[in-house]
Order: sequence, then C-alpha cells, then structure tokens
Amino acid sequence: MRKSTRALGALLLGALVAGCATKEETSLKIYVQQKLYDKAITQGNMALLKDPANGDTHYFLGAAYYGKDQDLKPEAEGYADSAATYIKMAYDHFVKAKELAAGAWGKSVDDNIRAMFGRHNNRGVVAAKKDENDVAAMEYRLATIADPDDYLGYYAHAGALWMLAKEALKNNEEAEFSKMGDVILADLEKVLALKPAEREVQVAAYQLRGEVLYRRHESKAAQEAYAEAVKLDPENYDLMATMAERFYNEQDWESAEKYFEDALAVQERLNLIEASDAELYEALATARVKMSKRDEAIEAYQKALELKPNDEATMFNIMLTHYKTGEALATDGKMDEAKDRFSQGIAMGNELIRINSNKPEYWQVIGYCKRGLGDTGGAARDLKRFNDLRNQQQGK
Repeated sequence: MRKSTRALGALLLGALVAGCATKEETSLKIYVQQKLYDKAITQGNMALLKDPANGDTHYFLGAAYYGKDQDLKPEAEGYADSAATYIKMAYDHFVKAKELAAGAWGKSVDDNIRAMFGRHNNRGVVAAKKDENDVAAMEYRLATIADPDDYLGYYAHAGALWMLAKEALKNNEEAEFSKMGDVILADLEKVLALKPAEREVQVAAYQLRGEVLYRRHESKAAQEAYAEAVKLDPENYDLMATMAERFYNEQDWESAEKYFEDALAVQERLNLIEASDAELYEALATARVKMSKRDEAIEAYQKALELKPNDEATMFNIMLTHYKTGEALATDGKMDEAKDRFSQGIAMGNELIRINSNKPEYWQVIGYCKRGLGDTGGAARDLKRFNDLRNQQQGK
C-alpha cells in the first residue's frame, strides 16, 4: 500500500498543477488524501456522471472505498456486511481503472487489490490459529471478495467452513451441515477452476471435496473426487487408505482391497510400515475374506501379526480362516488339502490356548478342526471345554 500511496501523492500534485481535471475530480483526490472518504465518494460519483470512462476517477474511488474498509472495526455491528460492500466497490473501481488506464494505474491497482486481500486473509489466519473458525471463515470470505481471482481465499474459506461443518454434524445439525457443504463445494470448484500451480493444493481440494461428499452420503461422487487426488499424488498412501476405508464402510470389498493394497504397497516400498499399520492389514484381510480370498486373507493377517506379535484377535482370525478354508476344500472333495488347513488351524489354536485358555471360542474352532481331521474324541473334549467355559461366562 505504501507504493500506491506514493503514486497517489505524485498524481495529485501533477493534476493540481496541470489544472486539467474537473472540480469534482480534484475534490475526489483531495478528499482521498485527507481520508474524508464519504466526501470523496460523493465527488467521485459526480465526476463519473460527467466522464464515466475516466480511469483516474475510478482509481481514486477504489481508493476511497478501500479506505472505508480500513476504517472499519471488526467488533463493530454489521462489520462483515459493510466490509463486503466496501471491498466489492473498491475492487470494481480498481479493475475499471486498470482497464481504462493500465499504463497509469495497472501496477498500483494490482498492489491495492493484493493489499485488500492480504488484510482480510491475514485476519483469517490469526482467527484460525485461535480456533475462532467462524471469524476465520468470515474474513476468508471477505478475502475472496477483495480478490476473486486468488484461489487461496476460496481454499482457506473452505477449510475454515469445513471445521464448522464438522461441528454441526457432530451436533446432529444436518440442515446446517448441508448448507455449509454447498458453500464448501462451490469454493473448491472455484479453487480448481483457477488452476493453482501447487499440486498439494489441488490434491487437498479434491480430498476435501471427497470428504464433504462422503459425509453427505454421496459415496460415488466422493470416491471420484478421492481418485482425482490420487492421480495427482500417486504415493499419497494416507489418502489411499482413506479411500479404502470409505469403500470398506460401503462394503465394496473389491475396491477396498485395491486401495488397501495400493496404500500398503507404497508404504512397504518406502519402508514406512509401522505397528499401527496392522489395522490396515487386518482390514485388507477382512475384505479378502468377504470375497472368499482366504489364502490372500491369511497372508494379510500374518503381516498384521508380525507387527503385533501374539495379538489374540489376529491369531483367532487366522485360525478361523484356516478352518473355513478346510471346510470349503472338503466340500470340493480335496481332503488332503483340507486336512492340511485343519492342522494349521489347530496349530494356531494351540498357540492361542497357551496365551489364554479361557476363551470358549478358541476351544470351539479347535474342536471343529479336529472333527474335520476325523479326531472325534479330541473334538468332543474340546467342544465340551467350549460349552463349559461359555456356561461359566453366562453364569449357568
């Protein structure tokens, strides 16, 4: 803004000396310099009636409206509406000044628009850091009015509004959430239409679009948005895992399997697998079980077990999957292969019993596996143990 102020002073001096400006134009410039913005606007509008294509007049009217915005106090009643009106008028006059007198005012117009944007954007940043998301959203919205061609305003506004929308959803305010969701989606469309150079901004825009749509139960559109984000960032394993979880929740097992596989493959290649990723392997295994891909499911469960040794839930799932695989093989008449699976189920069951012998379901599956092997006596003993433990737990 300092640069444009210096330019303003120089222009005023030149105009007064030259004596070629109308009375209204001269008054406009003087009032702007004196920060008497209401009087400046009155004179400027009168000047435009005489010469609507005067770039100087539009420029100083823009400066007057910008000055009005600067004089506003955020705590004042009606601040947001007043600020929106003033910066919209300022922007329109600045743009017109650049259109009519680019040589004289082009750079100064750009500087002033950037300053208007920065003023409200910075206020939004400060508010967001204080978790004052309603204030942040308001200031970011004003930033979009100050410079509607800057995607950062829309991007920041969508982010602040999303925080408020999630709170509304938490409070079961579905109508309010839907209303804010519409605005967020419109913001994100604007961001993407303005084609930001930063890939991470595009990725985040598509990802947030996916989140909003998913929470609105528009699953297909949500996954399409997520997929666009993955195209832009093919090694974003967190996003892939999010997509997989969304498909998993929708019981789209095939798609869930694909994205769990993709996410984990990237992590494995980059040596980024951590203990917490056992949950992803377990979810992958479950998706595979749902599609009767039991061998592949066991592979995923085993990887989860490597990350969480002696985890009873994972070990039980492995035992149970071996048993169900054995059952399927026996039904197909493949008894040798079936018995091998029953034996593996028993081996895993014995490991579980050594860890915890008081879980009735462990004895139950071991008994079923022994029955599959033809060990009726062993099966009977284990199934009796199952019934005894279950009765104890039920207080019988």
